[in-house]
This record gives sequence, structure tokens and C-alpha cells, in this order.
Amino acid sequence: MTDKKQVLKLDGSIEVFDPQKIKRVVCAAGLTNEQGEKLIATVSDFIYSMGENPVSSEIIRDKVYEELKKASSYTAGLFAWYEKTKEKNNNLQLSKI
Repeated sequence: MTDKKQVLKLDGSIEVFDPQKIKRVVCAAGLTNEQGEKLIATVSDFIYSMGENPVSSEIIRDKVYEELKKASSYTAGLFAWYEKTKEKNNNLQLSKI
């Protein structure tokens, strides 16, 4: 995995893929450090196997959610709630522009 993958965010900006950001969120939602490491390894393998660059943040989010459901349905629920809350806040900010 030597090539740097980029992420196309919902606001149109692009940033370098950082699996540690995913780990922070899933561990904050309730996974153990070991579970978080396993999840980001799976998600990273998936991302790097894709031919796309940049990769949509929505694709990454969906893969994280899919893997979270396998690890812990409770944590997956918290993650889904967090994503909905974040999405509502982004929509509110956009409506103020």
C-alpha cells in the first residue's frame, strides 16, 4: 500500500486517506483498540483494492458501517446516529450560506 489514496469529501474538498481517523471514531463509539485496528485493516484493504482515486467519503463510510455491523451492532448503531447528526449539522450550515 504505497500509493496515497485520496478521499473526496462531501463538500468537494480532497484529503489524504487517514485510517487513524476511522479508528478514533469507531473506538469512541465503543470498539476496543484491537477491534478498531482490525476494522481499519479491512477497510484500508478495501480502499486500496479499488481503482478509484480519490475515493468518495460515502463509499468509505458505507464500508466502515458494514464492518461495524459485523463487529458490534450496538457500536454500528452509535456510528449511524453520529453520521446522521453530522449530516444534519452540515445541511444546517449549508442552508445558512
